Amino acid sequence: MNTLLTNQRFDGFQATPFLWEGSLAGLEMFEQADEKVEGYPVVDTDAHIRLGKLVEQFVSYELDQDKTIQIIQSNVQVFQNQVTVGEIDLLINQLEAYLHLEIVYKFYLYDPSIPDELHRWIGPNRKDSLVYKLTKLKEKQLPLLYHPATAYILNGLNLTSDKFVQRLYFKAQLFVPLDHRNVRHDLINNECIKGFYVRFKDLTNYTHCTFYIPPKLDWLIEPHLEVDWLSYKDFETVVAKTLNDRSSPLCWMKLPEGSVQKLFVVWWD
Repeated sequence: MNTLLTNQRFDGFQATPFLWEGSLAGLEMFEQADEKVEGYPVVDTDAHIRLGKLVEQFVSYELDQDKTIQIIQSNVQVFQNQVTVGEIDLLINQLEAYLHLEIVYKFYLYDPSIPDELHRWIGPNRKDSLVYKLTKLKEKQLPLLYHPATAYILNGLNLTSDKFVQRLYFKAQLFVPLDHRNVRHDLINNECIKGFYVRFKDLTNYTHCTFYIPPKLDWLIEPHLEVDWLSYKDFETVVAKTLNDRSSPLCWMKLPEGSVQKLFVVWWD
């Protein structure tokens, strides 16, 4: 893997804030030290790794650099009768406290037409939402710690589930409509707002700009100038094909004066 590219992804991951502080919907966020980790060791990585798995590697490496933390086990596969029940992301010991951490990294767009504030944060293709993920964490992922099959694994580590507290390592990049860029949101960390989103018909407002469509793993990266920029005409052609497949791409847009912005182009109205 390219060293520069890996570090750009790692730096972008680290620059992404937690989605909230303290508690949200009864779920507690992990409290992390403020120190940033410099660089990420380049290892042979499957070119087809999912973004979520890459983030899990980043989190494990980051926590492993913290002298107050010992990683007990990661990616704990839980089986019952040879059937996979689920996976526990991380079991750690931090200053003699045992923590079960679930790792989440999401991209959400704000749809003001939805009545409830939390429900308004949806995935770029409307297949996912913040509320859906919070519900899944509450009802499936976090309860896995207390599953009988997990008890067998913990016994092998001389531990029991009652020793653990549960926390989320939940980072997100958020995108809002153009007319909501100055609106503050009470329930989430507004520092997570990284850009805006537009519909295909709105692109005519940006004919004077150039564009770049990063691959999925590079969605982590903070935008910069050292990429192969597309003209508006070429960008429009590529995006039209992507939207036709009902996929909303994340894009970088360079304005004539040289500043770069992050945005999604969505297929839905």
